[in-house]
Parts: sequence; C-alpha cells; structure tokens
Amino acid sequence: MKVLNMRLQYDLLALVLTTMLLASCGGDMQEIGEIPQDEMIVTEKTSNFKIDNKVFHLPNPVQISMLMKDIAIPYNKDALSPISNLENYSTSFKQAVNIGVYGADLGYIAANDKNQEALTHLGAVKKLSEALDVSSAFDFSALEKFGSNVGDKEKMLSIITGAYKSCASFLKEENRHDLAGLMMAGAMIEGLHFTLSFANSDNKQVVIDQLGAQKQSLDNVILVLNPHYSRTNAPELSSLVDMLVDLQASLGGLQTNYSFKESTVDEANKTCTINSTNTFRMNDATLSIITGKVAKIREHIIS
Repeated sequence: MKVLNMRLQYDLLALVLTTMLLASCGGDMQEIGEIPQDEMIVTEKTSNFKIDNKVFHLPNPVQISMLMKDIAIPYNKDALSPISNLENYSTSFKQAVNIGVYGADLGYIAANDKNQEALTHLGAVKKLSEALDVSSAFDFSALEKFGSNVGDKEKMLSIITGAYKSCASFLKEENRHDLAGLMMAGAMIEGLHFTLSFANSDNKQVVIDQLGAQKQSLDNVILVLNPHYSRTNAPELSSLVDMLVDLQASLGGLQTNYSFKESTVDEANKTCTINSTNTFRMNDATLSIITGKVAKIREHIIS
C-alpha cells in the first residue's frame, strides 16, 4: 500500500497561489486538468502549464529522481545516461529531451554525493541548453555555485531544482510548451528506467507503487505534447508521443484502489497533510512488458 502523506509547505504568496489551484485542501475535491486535487503536489519542485483552459502538473526532473532514490540502491554509475552520447544530440528534440534525462541523473548523482559525476553532468546540461538556445532560461548564476557546494547534498539538490524551475518558467512564458514537455518526458523516462532497472523480488511492490505515482505524470506529458504532434513538422516528437501512448496503454494494467481521507490543515504552521491512500497491483507479465517498453523509449531518447 502506498500512503500519500505529503506535507505541502508554503509561504504567504504560495498560500495564495495554492488557494487559487485548490478549491479546498480538505472536503470535496474537484479536478483541474483531469488531476485529482488530493494527488496534486504544489511546491517549488513542480510546474503547472495551462493549455486550453486546463492545468497540467509536471514534476521537476529532480523530484522525479528523488521518487526512485530509495529503490535505485546501491549507487550504480552505469545506470546513468552516457555523457559520451552528447555529441549525437544535434536536433532540438534530442537536446530538449536529454536536458531532462541529465537532470534526472543529476538528482540521482547529487543524492548519492558523487561529486565528479555531478559536475560532469552539469556541464552536459549547460552545453545542451546553449545548443538549444535556452541557456538564458537556466539560472546559471546559481549553477555556478554548484561546484563550491559539492558535498552539501541539500544545497546541491536545491540549486538543481531552482535551475530547472527557472527554465520551466521561461519556457512557459515563451509558450514553448513543446520543449518543456520534452524535458519532462526525458526526466520521467529516466526515472522509470532507474526504478525498473533496480527492481527485484524484495522491492517489487515499491516499484509498482512508483509506477502508479508516475502514471499521472505520463498522462500529463502526453497531453502537453499532443498539440505539437505532427508527422510532417515534428517527426521526432510525434514518434515519442506514439511510444508514450503505447506505454500509457500498458500502464492501464495497473490496478488502483483509491481511498479518500480528508486532509489535515495546520493553519498555524501553514501546512496541509494529505491522508488519502492508493493501493496498486500489477501482474508479472504486465510489469515485464512495461519494463521492455521503457527500455525501448529510453534507447530512442539517448541514442
């Protein structure tokens, strides 16, 4: 059983924004952009995109990597996307989607205090952002502090998270939802890759729970990318969407039993604790199919 017991912390401004997004923290829940409100996490680690009057929640690449941090043990450098592939990323599609891949890798690396790998992957993100002409979107003034904070896990993760938040905000303001969606798609697939690569008989239920946690993210990434689907004008993006839709169909085999419990609001500490629970189940055959499809999509992305 997976217990959604997450604390949403916010200052006064965030409280106002959250109030606009959530009809109420407890009580009857409403849907925004097909996202159950009690499952929506609104923090500095997330981005919300409004398309056709619907709000879609996309997690930060670091958030994605942190979801599987406790599964992907012990640390395995070979599980990372190879930096040697960087020279192959010459199209805007490859550059955007692999900024997300390397971002998820960065979160995994920083969480495991691997200093040299962190600096190397950070350099790859910078190079791709410059090639994509979105380097101004990243807060590289903050990223320049990364090297001096190597070894400080919390600070490193904070810097990476802030950088991707800055990029997502820039792309949203410029209406480049296609690039934002591709980055989040890359990060999501890399997170699933980590989760499934470390699956074993002892942590099978935890892996299934993580697949359940990422299912809504997959749905939202597809919805954000769909308006840009064009076999003629965006063949690479369109091929990825086709593969994601195929994965989405397989995740339909994930059985979910959702139980709503009223959220607990602590006005004094400005926190809201979500007490709802989800139970996920999946048979071995479906899990094997999903594992193969994620591996295929990742190879398509990083090759």
